[in-house]
Amino acid sequence: MRMTQILDWRPEPGEVVEFAPTTDQTPVPHDVPASHFQQAHLCLAAAHRAAGRRQSPWVAMAFDLEGRADLGALAQAWQGLVRRHEAFHTWYEPETEPLMGFRTPPGSLTMRPAHVGDFTSTADLRAHVHRRIDEQTSVSRLGLLAGVIRRDTTSTVYFAIDHAYTDGHSLALLFHELRARYHAALTGTPLDLPPAPGYLDHNRRERQRSASLTKTAPELAAWSEFLAAKDDAFPAFPVDLGNSTGDLLPATRLEYPVFTGDEARAFRAYCARHGGGLGAGFFAALALAQGEFTGNDVYRVLTAVSTRSYPRLLRVHGWLVNLVPLFFRLPGSPTLADAIPLAQQAFQRAREGYDVSLHRALELLLDDADAGVPSIPPMASYVDGRSAPSARDYLGADATVLTGPDNAGGVSLWLNWFPDRADLVVSMPDTPEAAAGVPKYLDRVRELMLGASGNAHRAH
Repeated sequence: MRMTQILDWRPEPGEVVEFAPTTDQTPVPHDVPASHFQQAHLCLAAAHRAAGRRQSPWVAMAFDLEGRADLGALAQAWQGLVRRHEAFHTWYEPETEPLMGFRTPPGSLTMRPAHVGDFTSTADLRAHVHRRIDEQTSVSRLGLLAGVIRRDTTSTVYFAIDHAYTDGHSLALLFHELRARYHAALTGTPLDLPPAPGYLDHNRRERQRSASLTKTAPELAAWSEFLAAKDDAFPAFPVDLGNSTGDLLPATRLEYPVFTGDEARAFRAYCARHGGGLGAGFFAALALAQGEFTGNDVYRVLTAVSTRSYPRLLRVHGWLVNLVPLFFRLPGSPTLADAIPLAQQAFQRAREGYDVSLHRALELLLDDADAGVPSIPPMASYVDGRSAPSARDYLGADATVLTGPDNAGGVSLWLNWFPDRADLVVSMPDTPEAAAGVPKYLDRVRELMLGASGNAHRAH
């Protein structure tokens, strides 16, 4: 699955039809608090809107269906999906303090096609979809957008929702389920899906877990060591970004192809021989490049982990992600082989704290948590997406995650491994300094990994 900024998306023109959820029921309040990440995200988005700043607090995706999409079958597929998953019929009002939650009875939701028009220009079509995403996801009540671009040979489905209610795993679930529901509706084939838990139960558990933590809890040991490792709570990127204050600036995104499928498997084999996985190899290469650029032998970074801790949660649509502290010290004159086992141990330890909320940890351990937490914390994320449902269909369906123009104070990295390749996506401040320095650092990271991949490939 590719990740593309919507300004670089090139959809072929066609007939555009949208599907909007409607209900004849009045929303009712619920008393489950927002998760820590939801609260921070929704409040930041509200602040951006109030200040008139550029923002795209949504996530979106597009993928192809064969032939001219059947609108009745697609409406049936969308309706079944939004009724099944709590993320599409519960929400929080971001303009309230504290955030107030609401829900709509799922059985009352209907999805009906509405013809928008025929587009003959790719630029006009992209601008329309972008505008509609911004409009529809800026409202809290059922703020999702679903649509299709119909053509005779191939139709493109698109979807967007506020990031507060979905994550990358959820997008993979949607890709799989919507296509399965569409096929079942087209063919009249029964579709038996198990009940899907809702994200509100997860929110409740997270808040209970957070409330139980104290400053001396052993679960905070990794955070304490991470914060004590240097004077600054969060490490600076190894090159100058032209943003010494760490303010949110207009951001840009880059996408680096890192490995083919064969190269990724070869690199994984190399890492395994040295006591780690592909993710450990990625963090080891980041640390080595940092040492070359700055002389700093201590590598510290926040990394994203899933909070789906047991199998039933794999069916949940929501933002079930946390950021945890990863850090390790390189030995003298290190090689990639030396760094991999250290990175693996650090990665495993970081993931053990998957249920210790970033926001609660910093609230307990920093004298001024608000001053210590960046509005958008920089991170380095590794995801093995090969086992996601229908992952092998991404390439043929041109499955693409769409992101919008946004802001960044630092650099965030996402290394995503899919069956046919591994890509590195980068978000960074759109400054001349970052444009000059970040690619040089990442080229070195990629060079280290490709060198090991090539050697491993030749050895076999």
